[in-house]
Amino acid sequence: MQGNSIIKHMSERELVRELKETIKDLSKDRDIAESSLKQKESRIKQVLIKLEHATSDVQSLGHKIGEQNKEISNLQIKLETKERLLNEALEKIRELKNESTEDDTQDQPEVEQEQQDQEQQEQE
Repeated sequence: MQGNSIIKHMSERELVRELKETIKDLSKDRDIAESSLKQKESRIKQVLIKLEHATSDVQSLGHKIGEQNKEISNLQIKLETKERLLNEALEKIRELKNESTEDDTQDQPEVEQEQQDQEQQEQE
């Protein structure tokens, strides 16, 4: 009977040793998992920070683009105004030129007549 007790007792010892080894292995696995989890959390925090910066940059660029669009609109309005004024000025110049040409055309017969009169007076 003592033999059975020793075998039974050894089996309990072996079971306790196995249990301790299993607990030790599970503790190692838990520590590895915790370490991996901490690394992943740290990486997620870094990615979130980068995302916040990128979002901020996009918002800032959107604001700048809006300001530039306003500036472009103002410049387009100024350009259109200057083109309109330039066209008006050119039209006035053409009108003045046409009037001047008409005056010259009307004055030309008078000038020719005066020249002829002078020539006749000189000849006399």
